[in-house]
Amino acid sequence: MITKSHKKFGPGQHKTTAFVWIFLCSAFLLLIFTPLFQKGTFIDGMLYKAVAFNFSEGTGFWQMKFTDNSMPIFCEQPPLYFSALGSFYKLFGSHYLVDRLFTFCLFIAFMVISYRIIKNLFAQSQLFLLFFIFFTLSVPVICWSYVNQVIEPFVCLLTSLSVLSFIQFIKSNRLVYSLYFGLFLLLLFLSKGFQSCFVIGLPLIYSLLRSYERISARYFLIAGSFFLAILVSVLKFYAPAKKWFDCYYQTRLVLTMQNVGNTTDSHIEIIVRFFTELIVPILSLVALLIWLKLKKKHPLKFVWKNFYTNKLALALLITSFLGSFPYAISLVQRGFYLLPSFVCFIFAILFGFRRYWLLAAIRLHTFFNLKPVKIAILLLTCSALIFTISNINTPKRDETLLSDLKLIEPYIQNEKQIGIEPYLWNYFSLHAYLYMAHHSNLSIGEKKSRYFLIQKGVNPDLSHHTITKINLPTRELDLYLLH
Repeated sequence: MITKSHKKFGPGQHKTTAFVWIFLCSAFLLLIFTPLFQKGTFIDGMLYKAVAFNFSEGTGFWQMKFTDNSMPIFCEQPPLYFSALGSFYKLFGSHYLVDRLFTFCLFIAFMVISYRIIKNLFAQSQLFLLFFIFFTLSVPVICWSYVNQVIEPFVCLLTSLSVLSFIQFIKSNRLVYSLYFGLFLLLLFLSKGFQSCFVIGLPLIYSLLRSYERISARYFLIAGSFFLAILVSVLKFYAPAKKWFDCYYQTRLVLTMQNVGNTTDSHIEIIVRFFTELIVPILSLVALLIWLKLKKKHPLKFVWKNFYTNKLALALLITSFLGSFPYAISLVQRGFYLLPSFVCFIFAILFGFRRYWLLAAIRLHTFFNLKPVKIAILLLTCSALIFTISNINTPKRDETLLSDLKLIEPYIQNEKQIGIEPYLWNYFSLHAYLYMAHHSNLSIGEKKSRYFLIQKGVNPDLSHHTITKINLPTRELDLYLLH
């Protein structure tokens, strides 16, 4: 059963809470909002935007592409994220701020759903929302993922919807929530593949922890069967979906398990990354336990007993491991893959130790009520606002490339093919910027190209053409006209 603590605070709580909100909003401005709305994007995020842009231009849900020449059949990832972002492009255009707005909306939606979960778990919902936001912003790779617009923030939203569905089932015992859970599993698969469906373990683990509780096991079976029935039916009987999955299986799943494109040499690295990224929540919990032991003289065995008898919190913790450790099988490991499992971990430690976080909140209330702390928060807020105003619309990455393209684009804006040397072929940001701006495709060699891009300082080898270098004050790329 889910129980709520009804610990109340004394006078002045709301005034202190306002300063905590100001502090967290300032942190959000500095860590996510400002860098999100700056120019430049991590290479994966830039590639994803180009695929979504093509969806807005008319490619089908299952027939994705990057550009006409590079990955004209794109099956590296499932299609749902690209269709969602592409729909935003359809509505608002392809200005660079549009996809930033989409990612900002993902963060807001994630917080709204997380608040719904918190309201179901805690009587002091606003207080625990503050804890949740703090722990979320304290994980570096979470902030990085929103700023660089990878798929995982979208997966986090769907993961939180799945957790909410299961919690609502626990409160009501209505098996209709298992159908919602199965639907969210399908959306998770269509967003990031099988690995994002780890949350299916939550109802099964909860059932086993409660001595194989039948209704929870039934929930698991209905949700899993509903998910698999729809997925298998679509992939088996709908030709475009089957064609996409065959490509996805060969180019993504098989190659990943063969460690093609490995990002590390150690299988354990992703496990270490799991705990290092969560260092602030973990150290906060350790500090809480030390404080309880030394200051409150509270026996820690009772603290741990309260945690492991809380079956939902324990199930969430085990599920978070389930969502992270399997990545260790492959050597293709990236920290941002772990984001959905972090959601389960944060909810686990908040709910499992909720009565002790309330005790800490009373102490923190005194701390945030100190005048020097309030002044420091106001100074931080002013600094955050100044930082935001002065940095919005400035490059955070790709500064050299963006400045070069600003000079080059007036010459090539009507060109469908731009020649490049082979060493520039994997420069996916260059592909994406030119394709989204002008539908210009990069091609190796001189065929069908009037213009040629060469890395600055490298002598062109265009022996079959008369060439003219266009003198531009670029820093990374030189532009040549072929006659």
